[in-house]
Amino acid sequence: MSLEAPAETSPLAPLATELRATLGDAILEISENWGHLIVRVPPDKRPETLAVLKALGFDFYNFACGVDWPDENELEVFDNVYATKTQARVTVKCRVPRDDPKVPTATGVYGGSDWHEREAWELFGIVFVGHPRLRRLLLADWQEGFPMRKDEVLRARVEKPWPGEFFEA
Repeated sequence: MSLEAPAETSPLAPLATELRATLGDAILEISENWGHLIVRVPPDKRPETLAVLKALGFDFYNFACGVDWPDENELEVFDNVYATKTQARVTVKCRVPRDDPKVPTATGVYGGSDWHEREAWELFGIVFVGHPRLRRLLLADWQEGFPMRKDEVLRARVEKPWPGEFFEA
């Protein structure tokens, strides 16, 4: 399914219009997919975009995660927020280069982003500049590398190769 700007008849069209009016050129792309709004912004506009959404009633920080795009030499950060009154959902996306993945933290806007940013830092190597406690959350201290990056060799697959997509009965 392709991502397209919300149609004028969409219930999300007024929100998209308000975000464009408030954030202006900070919005690189805005689209709708499966009933929720997707907003792409530059990394330095991430906290501002989330603050605007919070002011518009998006009171629940649902999650943050990362995606590795090795062919484009980029990592992508996703933030998903939810408005409990209207049940609207918005995903904020921004891309950073793989060799210098830095994004401003959102902990000053949504305290709930703390653990999600720590997880993305630990698993993808995305540095959340200004994060108050950027330290390990899931992995052992001896763990090296970033296991969710697509070029990372997983130790379990070195010790025991993947058996394949299909198993013989």
